[in-house]
Amino acid sequence: MVSFSSMPTMDGVRLATPEDLARIATVAAAGFFHSPTFHYQRVHYAAYPNDTLLARQEECGANLGPQACSSYWSEYDRAIKDGTSVVLVAEDTLKETEGSYVYPALKGATAYTPGASTLASKLVVGVASVDIKPGSSYIGLFQPPCSTDQREVRDFSANARRDLCEKRVRAYNEATTPAKVRYLQGQMRLSTLAVHPAYWYRGHATRLVGYITRLADLDGVPLGISAVPQGAIVAASAGFEERELVRVKRVCVHKETKAAEVELWVAIRRPLGSNC
Repeated sequence: MVSFSSMPTMDGVRLATPEDLARIATVAAAGFFHSPTFHYQRVHYAAYPNDTLLARQEECGANLGPQACSSYWSEYDRAIKDGTSVVLVAEDTLKETEGSYVYPALKGATAYTPGASTLASKLVVGVASVDIKPGSSYIGLFQPPCSTDQREVRDFSANARRDLCEKRVRAYNEATTPAKVRYLQGQMRLSTLAVHPAYWYRGHATRLVGYITRLADLDGVPLGISAVPQGAIVAASAGFEERELVRVKRVCVHKETKAAEVELWVAIRRPLGSNC
């Protein structure tokens, strides 16, 4: 029987809680803004920043991650409550100038949660989520108690997904789903990874990935990932090996976007000691 004592530990990394969701949504939006997938799909992010952060989750397909869903709040809220998922956060001390690293529309959102000094002197600066392999003994062990903090209840917009180009979302899913099914279905999967740009180059992504690879090694299972080039650099250094490089072509033109085509790196990391 797996217990908490047998789970990985990593300095500066802990399990996410519902009380973290407002900050997680801001960190995810600030970090993913620098992903080509963000600009490919969230064409109208400047006009509808609250939809990026808070809009209610719509049905978006299995295991496609927040980039294919309607908002970061809704996706991480679902994952925190899901016994087959793990959500981790990285913490650091506040950088007083962090707001200067955030795109202007995000700072104008009513749901924007900037960093603030706390008694604990640490705040969430990175987030990662994992889909646990079906049948794993770790299923159900990473969920925190339900939140009773009413300050974290949000009034979700009835007009979700206005920041998205639905045609591009469909094109992205059609292009990437076959490779994800071929290599990642039924595997433990590092689903998302984002660090607030004010806290880049401090090792937070490496520590989050390190926790997850340790968990995969303890479970004795391969770990899959689908990542844009920036994330692929971190993953490759952690032992992931490419299985396929998927290219998603731009299907429509918007004056708001700077995105061309998107590359998605699909890779697998074998557990330590594995010969397969």
